This record gives sequence, structure tokens and C-alpha cells, in this order.
Amino acid sequence: MSDGWTWILSERAAEGLATLDEETQQRVLDKLDAVSNDEFREPPDFAKPLSGAKPWQSLRIGDYRAIVRFDSQRKEMKVGAIGHRSTIYDELP
Repeated sequence: MSDGWTWILSERAAEGLATLDEETQQRVLDKLDAVSNDEFREPPDFAKPLSGAKPWQSLRIGDYRAIVRFDSQRKEMKVGAIGHRSTIYDELP
């Protein structure tokens, strides 16, 4: 169903990803790939809307979150920030 979706890391998201240990980095990347390539669900179906921060949404990855927004026409998922769930919401994109 979600054929053709891609994800793009912002500079800020890339910096957040770089601060994580290698195993967690791989988990985050695997999740982004899985969401983008799911056969049965569109990528926006995986994310939870953030109140007061539209169009940004939260994508859960264990104890970490990716703050994302979707462009359905271009089939792109832009990742604005990546970080631990305890602090990521303090500094929304």
C-alpha cells in the first residue's frame, strides 16, 4: 500500500541520531524503513498527532521518539527530531 514512500532526516534529526548508541541508531533506522515500506498501512497510520504542534507527529521507537511529518502527495516522511521520550517533546521542531 505505501509503495514509494521515502524518509528524510533533517539536520537536527541526524544530530539527534548521532548521539545514540549504535544499537539504538539501528533500531531507529529499521523502524523508519519499516514504516516507509509497510505493505498494509500508510506511514501516517503509525504516528500519533502532537497536540499544539501540527503538522508534526510522534513515531514511537521503544523509549525513543521520532518527530515526523508527512507529505502524502510526495510520499515523503520528514524526520524533524529524534530523541529519548523524556526530553524530545521539550524541544519540538
